[in-house]
Amino acid sequence: MKDYNEISERIIKYRRDLHQIPELSFDLPETGAYIRRVLAKLSCGIEDIAGYGVAAYFDFGRNDTLCFRCDMDALPIREVNELPFISRHEGKMHACGHDSHMAIMLGFAELIEELKSQGFSPSHNAVLLFQPAEETIDGALTICQTDFLEKYNVSSVFGLHNWPTLPKGQISSISGPMMAKSTSVDVSFDGVSAHCGEPWKGRDAMFAAVKFISEIYDFCDKVDDNCIIRFGRMTSGTVRNAISPRSELMGTIRTFSEDTWNSIIREMDRISDEIYKEMEVTVRPEIVKYHPAVINSPVLYERTIPFLDELGYKELDKPVMIAEDFSFYQEKVPGVFFFLGTGSGIPLHSVNYDMDDSVIIQGVKLFEAILKNL
Repeated sequence: MKDYNEISERIIKYRRDLHQIPELSFDLPETGAYIRRVLAKLSCGIEDIAGYGVAAYFDFGRNDTLCFRCDMDALPIREVNELPFISRHEGKMHACGHDSHMAIMLGFAELIEELKSQGFSPSHNAVLLFQPAEETIDGALTICQTDFLEKYNVSSVFGLHNWPTLPKGQISSISGPMMAKSTSVDVSFDGVSAHCGEPWKGRDAMFAAVKFISEIYDFCDKVDDNCIIRFGRMTSGTVRNAISPRSELMGTIRTFSEDTWNSIIREMDRISDEIYKEMEVTVRPEIVKYHPAVINSPVLYERTIPFLDELGYKELDKPVMIAEDFSFYQEKVPGVFFFLGTGSGIPLHSVNYDMDDSVIIQGVKLFEAILKNL
């Protein structure tokens, strides 16, 4: 009989230990070392991947493998919480709960080890993937560009993310589109400076940027589909009484449909041409990077959900506009992503992000149910 209370105590310690050593992107030496120390006690094969990433492989002699993925990296945020386990790395913080995801995966690894010692033999092998650089959306892409999935003959992939707006301990997902395609877009505007007292002698790059924002926002508001475009940063000009010769915008596009994405790109080009004709300001939109929408395999979803009733599973009402690079794996193999409710209501990426870590045992139970029943 498994003692989930004892497992919960261990993984809460893991989460709090990891919370104190947040690291960014691929630069995760302390985090990777911590994970390896825990896994070294187990009978799994351990492989380094994508720098400080780790794969833990449990071989049950089956033909194919289920992959369970968690993310490792933190954010460049200064933590303001008053906790006994606050970040020890100034200006870095696990403000998205990846510490809890790693703790879940370590607890799941230990649970597999216990089950294996008791003669448990599932229908699939299991590989537990600790992935760097989710926040910079480079981690999953980097791994998918290797032979990782082929090497372990991965047939399905599963992951989760803590979710503050869902009730504490609730597990939720949805068939098909779940999280948006995220596109980073930069737009530059090149005009000509002039004194503000003689604006007709210049070509106003700031005014052009404002016009661009207004028109593309208006376009997206009228699209008959679920999409967002927003610019979070604008730089322009040097002094108060000179026409700005250059402006730069940095923003994001969120979509589910490729047709909608293409229509936004075309509209940005159309607006750029229009601004040049009207104002003689050169406008250059540039797609910096993107990752696909999280689209859960309907077939795998329907196979998985029936045995999650005992965990209080509840389907999401609708997809969300937050993005996740888990989607790169789903382009390769069928996958299902889940949310684990924390009930805190504190937004992800907040300087005071925290959670009731007693809920993270639910993540272990979720992965255990999948491994046992598929």
